[in-house]
Amino acid sequence: MNQLVRSQTIYTHQTILDAVECIESGALQIVFVVDDERRLAGVLTNGDLRRYLLQGGATTVPVTECMNTNYRSVKLGAAREEMLKIFDLSYNAIPVVDVDGFLVDVVTPARLAANQEVPVLARARAPVRMSFSGGGSDLTYYFVENPAAVLSCTVGLYSHATLIPRTDSVIQIFSEDLGTEEHYASLSDLLAHGDKGLLATIVSVIQPNYGLDLYIRSDFPVGSGLGGSSAVTTAVIAAFNELRRDRWSTYEVAELAFQSERLCFGIAGGWQDQYASAFGGFNLIEFKEGRNLVHPIRLEDSICNELEECLVLCDTRISHDSGKLHEQQREEMESKNAQGLLITESVALCRHMHHHLIRGELHDFGRCLHQGWMLKRQFSRAVSDGVLDQIYDSALAAGALGGKLLGAGGGGFFLFFVQPQHRQAVTAKVRELGCRTTDFRFESNGVTSWRTKIQ
Repeated sequence: MNQLVRSQTIYTHQTILDAVECIESGALQIVFVVDDERRLAGVLTNGDLRRYLLQGGATTVPVTECMNTNYRSVKLGAAREEMLKIFDLSYNAIPVVDVDGFLVDVVTPARLAANQEVPVLARARAPVRMSFSGGGSDLTYYFVENPAAVLSCTVGLYSHATLIPRTDSVIQIFSEDLGTEEHYASLSDLLAHGDKGLLATIVSVIQPNYGLDLYIRSDFPVGSGLGGSSAVTTAVIAAFNELRRDRWSTYEVAELAFQSERLCFGIAGGWQDQYASAFGGFNLIEFKEGRNLVHPIRLEDSICNELEECLVLCDTRISHDSGKLHEQQREEMESKNAQGLLITESVALCRHMHHHLIRGELHDFGRCLHQGWMLKRQFSRAVSDGVLDQIYDSALAAGALGGKLLGAGGGGFFLFFVQPQHRQAVTAKVRELGCRTTDFRFESNGVTSWRTKIQ
């Protein structure tokens, strides 16, 4: 019970004179009468008291003789709207009682207006990307000397982050995807830890000045080739951003995601995944030594809907390590000048596919997917193998116009362009080979964050 309640409360066995003294010493011109167990029994206002005394009432009798038992009160946790309506009926103080009728607080219009902020938690979700062409050109060692561009979109498969600030300095991280938990006594403890996972690395980059509980879960498997680690990183950064006063821009969120994932945690790879997940939608992303630029693509609804119907997303159920693949690709590129020429050709194909896409020339777009896969297979020996080649060749034999393995290669998801009359045959064939098709929808939004009250 707070000081205001104590100062305005008397017991049922006290006298009316006690009530007069309580009213005169307080600012509310009201007293709340409670029984010996502090259950609210009645209310006595200055007006009630004056009327009683004018009628010749005695001051030595118990306060119960003139208290008002027909009072207005609210339950603990009552909505602001309910209290505002009571105040609008000319009440200047409202007693607050718990479920057992005990008086626990008194609310006035001024105290309601100056109500303390309640604790909040932050949530964010970031979509994964589906890259159509240009992959490999987003690697820094390539685009510092060569024009680079990637054509991609995002789909409705997300990484979800929940960030709950704590009142102490403890940092706890929970990954539903990996089934892991990390516990640190403080940020200093986390920073000093020598073998941090990706999530702890992100926190070390952000360096929050409060303790927290961080929860992560994803709609996609680890090693999918959909840029999943970047979606995770982007979602976590966006959750922190939701609690900032000077919020980072979308470009800054993508840059922080790259910093955390590539530089600090050490996963080798390019820049496209972070930008795609942060911005969302269909984009042509250009990479330059100075600034990276995201060019949103506006598609007619009919084009977008038709493309969505023509694409088959196929999980090979073969996991891969994109970081190791990128490291191997870089080593092979440095030893063979022809690798740079292949990526240059891939960037030129990316420009063609961009034109086909915005004009709705989807048949040509599908055939370009095949050309891009033929180029990508030459990037590194690790991009494909006999099993993956069999899946791809079988899909084409069943009617697919083209396709590609998403991500760096070596496993994950195949994306096939299939006309409607061949879709059933293609899906049946890849399932025979142990694959699983996954339904999806394009996602026009990038990372999204919001806050909600902690109940």
